[in-house]
Amino acid sequence: MAYRVIIADDHPVVLKGIGLALARNGVARVAGEADSPEALLELLETTACDALITDFSMPGSDRDGLAMLQAVRSRYPRLPVMVITTIANPALYREILSMGVLGLIGKSGDARDIPEALREIVAHHVYLGASVQAVLGVEQGTVVDRSGTLADLSPRELEILRLFAAGHGVTDIARATGRGLSTVSQQKTNAMRKLRLANDNEVFEYIERLRL
Repeated sequence: MAYRVIIADDHPVVLKGIGLALARNGVARVAGEADSPEALLELLETTACDALITDFSMPGSDRDGLAMLQAVRSRYPRLPVMVITTIANPALYREILSMGVLGLIGKSGDARDIPEALREIVAHHVYLGASVQAVLGVEQGTVVDRSGTLADLSPRELEILRLFAAGHGVTDIARATGRGLSTVSQQKTNAMRKLRLANDNEVFEYIERLRL
């Protein structure tokens, strides 16, 4: 049986590549393609499918990333979803998985695993690509710890990360918020520890990708 799959990505070449991977050995056929979150949600309303394979970030829309996944999950809670992404950020991976996404693979080397990943998610098993496993420090079949997400931050810790990612230094943030320098520094450290982010670049990517 060939699974019916909807695919979404803003790059035509990627859509073509996913379609070719799905056609391998007749494992699936493309039921529809979308190049934006809005087009994806419209397509899901009119097209029956067994699974969704989507990019995480599709620029040009305010509904990409987690907002898109939240919309899909709220409307189609039983639909198996796989995300294919260039992101390599552990906190972002945990945010994606916390949305009920079953498959998470990288766009580079992991993409060849699409047919295997599809079989797993349709059976409602979690599938992580090799590059995702490496970033998370887990092995295939391991239950991923879903803690270390936005929900674990206090409002003040999130505020500090937002200001920091916007280009403000710790001293400027302390002055703007009326808090002590050591307090602001500790709140930033606590937020990074909770999210398990190793450096400032990961903080910048996390805040930018989540549109915080």
